[in-house]
Amino acid sequence: MSEEENDTPRTAAVSVKLPEFWKTDPEMWFAQAEAQFVLGNVTKDETKFYHIIAKVDHSVICHIAELVANPPLQEKYKAIKDRLIARFALSPQARFERLLGSSDLGDMRPTHLLSKMQELANGLNVSDDLLKMLFLQRMPAHIRPVLTINDGTLAKLAEMADKMAEAPQTAAVSIKSEANEEMQKIKEQLEVLSTELRRFKPGLTQDIDRRRGRSSSRSRSESEVCWYHRKYGKHAERCKQPCNYNQPKN
Repeated sequence: MSEEENDTPRTAAVSVKLPEFWKTDPEMWFAQAEAQFVLGNVTKDETKFYHIIAKVDHSVICHIAELVANPPLQEKYKAIKDRLIARFALSPQARFERLLGSSDLGDMRPTHLLSKMQELANGLNVSDDLLKMLFLQRMPAHIRPVLTINDGTLAKLAEMADKMAEAPQTAAVSIKSEANEEMQKIKEQLEVLSTELRRFKPGLTQDIDRRRGRSSSRSRSESEVCWYHRKYGKHAERCKQPCNYNQPKN
C-alpha cells in the first residue's frame, strides 16, 4: 500500500466532525453526517460505519449492539443508518398528532414554526389549506386577524408575521391607520350619495326632514313630562317637577 493510501484514512478521520446524535430527528442527523463525509472525502462503507459508532452514546448504541458486535459483510453503513432511523424517527401517526397538537409558537419566529410544521407534514398528504389553518391558529391574537384576510402564500404570511411580531406596536398603528382611511372613504361615499339623493329626489329628502323634525319635537315633548304623568296620564296621583303635563280638557 502506498504512503498516499495510508494517509487518506487519517485525513478523513480528522476532517469529519459529526454533531451529537439527534434522537428527535435522526434523518436530518444522517443528512449532516453524509455532508461531512462528502467534505472529508470519506467514501468507504466501513469508514462511515465506524464514524457513526464512534459518535453515538450508550443510550443510542444499545439499539445497534448486534450490528456493532457482528457487522454485516456488506452495506454496514446502510444497516446502521436504517436501524437508527427506524428506532428514533417519529411514525407518520406521531408526526400528524404533533402537527395537530404540540407544535406551538413559543419563543420561535413564525417562519421557524412554519418550517417545523412543514417538516412534520412532509409525506403526510396534508393540504395547504389545513396547514395554513393550523399555522394561523398558533399565531398571537394581535397578528391572526391581519393574516386571516391576507391572500398571500403561506411563506409570505409567515414572513409578514415575523415583522409584526418584531414590532407589534408599529403594526397596530399601521392597522389603525388603514382602518381610519377606510372609514374616511366610506364617509366620503355616503356624502356623495346623499348629495345625489337630494339632487334627484328633493321631495323625498324634504319629507324625511319633516319626519325627523316631528320625531324630534315629540321626543322633546315627552322628555319634559314627569314619569308619573307619562305612565298614568290624568290619573297620576303624584307629579315630579319639572313637568309640563297639560291636563286634557273634557
